[in-house]
Amino acid sequence: MRPAAAVAATTDTDGDGLLDTWETSGYDANADGVVDVDLPAMGASPLHKDLFVETDWMPGLRPAVTVLDRIVSVFAAAPVTNPDGVGGIRIHLDGGSYAGTSAYALGGAGEVPLDTDLSPYVEEIQALRSAHFASARADVFRYMVWADRYNTGCSSGVALGIPADTFVVTMGDSCNWNRTEDRLVGTFVHELGHTLGLRHGGSDNVHYKPNYLSVMNYSFQFGGVPRTSGPAYFGYSDDAHAALDERALVESKGLGATAAGWRTTWYCPRTNAARTSGDAAGGIDWNCGGSVSGTVKADINKSGSTGLLTAQDNWANLSFRGGTVGYGAPLANREEPVWVEVRPGHWRRVPPAALRELTKHDADQLQHGVRP
Repeated sequence: MRPAAAVAATTDTDGDGLLDTWETSGYDANADGVVDVDLPAMGASPLHKDLFVETDWMPGLRPAVTVLDRIVSVFAAAPVTNPDGVGGIRIHLDGGSYAGTSAYALGGAGEVPLDTDLSPYVEEIQALRSAHFASARADVFRYMVWADRYNTGCSSGVALGIPADTFVVTMGDSCNWNRTEDRLVGTFVHELGHTLGLRHGGSDNVHYKPNYLSVMNYSFQFGGVPRTSGPAYFGYSDDAHAALDERALVESKGLGATAAGWRTTWYCPRTNAARTSGDAAGGIDWNCGGSVSGTVKADINKSGSTGLLTAQDNWANLSFRGGTVGYGAPLANREEPVWVEVRPGHWRRVPPAALRELTKHDADQLQHGVRP
């Protein structure tokens, strides 16, 4: 039997990648007897899942405090269980001091020099991390920067692997981004999701799946997943909804009973995006033929072919350890970075024929280009 002290030194009761001893006594990075990262003072608990992210920013790109508030709310509402009996994930964002609150002043975040093109992006993002992120935090905090752009393109962001410990949100002035709160929140949660092991299609990188109701899906990164009532949802999927066989779509079934309360977006043949006007658990006119009837074949995710579209319960598949974050040896990235993320003009305008199923608000959410 292992000694009690040895067991305690490797125990992670809540499964968040942070050892219980770190969350009760603090983390001593160099084993010199001095606590380098005071997790309990920051609100960590060995009985409740915690995530830590340092958020630096380039000049003019620091988000409003309400963006951080919304990100915290997304994770607090996560359908995740904890040993303390309280649901959700407590995300600790180190974003510096804001007027009226010190909630995000965790001692590390700050402004970094403006770089209008992080290129080559891996090397330059890693250089930012080396220069502005305390190495003693590496086992606890993920690192991100609100940046301008990278690789001379206009991608909205990138994570340095899946899973990983570093990401950037690149919605700067060089690409004329319209930095709405929705886009900033959605892109932050999306890129953080990559560091937590999530992909654009769930367990794969197939895009625009109507049954993948997650901010990881390009269809929902900027505008959230629409509901039949209330505000859009900017979190990860909480259900592996039924697979859709594009070669035999039963229109009367829609997305199935598990999608009750949600709406979705799909692509009409030879046109563009359409959105359900009602519950996605009801019928959906997949081929945009004007009625909901029969079994049809349609490329509803505009991939250029038809096949089986599967979904994933994201929250049940998070990897809390990624890169250097977590106890034990650093984890190797399972995938190389995929840097072709959403761009300002990624969505085309919705054609008039498709607008018949959209409210004005919905149409605006789909038309994500900065300029018409």
